[in-house]
Amino acid sequence: MELSPILRDWIPLIAAKRAMLATAGEIKTLVVGSSHGDFGFDPQWCPGSFNLCCRSQDLKHSFLLYQKISKKRPSIRNLVIFYSVFSSGHELEKSPSEAELSVAMNELFGLNIEYGDPKLKAVSKQLQGKLRTLAPRLAGTNGFLPRNGKGFFPASYGADRRARDHLRRNNGTTLPYLAQILRLAKANRHRAYIVIPPARSDYRAATGPGQAIFSGLRDVLTSFEPDYPVPVVDLYDSPLFNDAEFGDYDHLKPTSPGVEVLSKAVAAAVN
Repeated sequence: MELSPILRDWIPLIAAKRAMLATAGEIKTLVVGSSHGDFGFDPQWCPGSFNLCCRSQDLKHSFLLYQKISKKRPSIRNLVIFYSVFSSGHELEKSPSEAELSVAMNELFGLNIEYGDPKLKAVSKQLQGKLRTLAPRLAGTNGFLPRNGKGFFPASYGADRRARDHLRRNNGTTLPYLAQILRLAKANRHRAYIVIPPARSDYRAATGPGQAIFSGLRDVLTSFEPDYPVPVVDLYDSPLFNDAEFGDYDHLKPTSPGVEVLSKAVAAAVN
């Protein structure tokens, strides 16, 4: 098949996660979310967990993945959601450069998304039924692929520009999907946890205080109190991470000590 560069790069990575999931042992903690979780969470430090995060995964796709996997994996007890500055307004299917990732996830995991956009419809038809046996074997542990798909933004991009890109999407439009995730977790009798990943100091200076950035998240969580409290592992401006551990403004290097720190923080929360 002739594929766009993003599909050529990411279909094998998402398919590798699917293949790992199919052969994984008992999974107690499912981890979903975007690239911050993909780069920063290593299941070896959180026994019984699986990293199903991937590039640009929004709250809608996190919900659909959780909905699908939770039916197949009755051992799941915990759901961990990586939640970033842009999460409250990021809509993958509307992304000019990354929307096709939605089609890849849809086809590989059978999410039953129907597309209205003609381009996504065409890509969906192109991929239909062709990825069923795709099972690349890549180095990693339970969905964590430290050597693949870990490119970083160049220093020339600038922290201010990166922060502006994310803050434009900090608008609350996708928060209903977070509420759906939490309602489903409650119905499944799973414990849900939110992880706000760490960021480099120049990025944090450009975005401003985390309290304001994540106010929409707090509002959603408050609506579930007190009968279903959702703990937040807030590492956004944690002193446990230093700037040298980041590959760019908001992504940990997958082989840095910070990944162990983050993963153990998640383990401590769910245990």
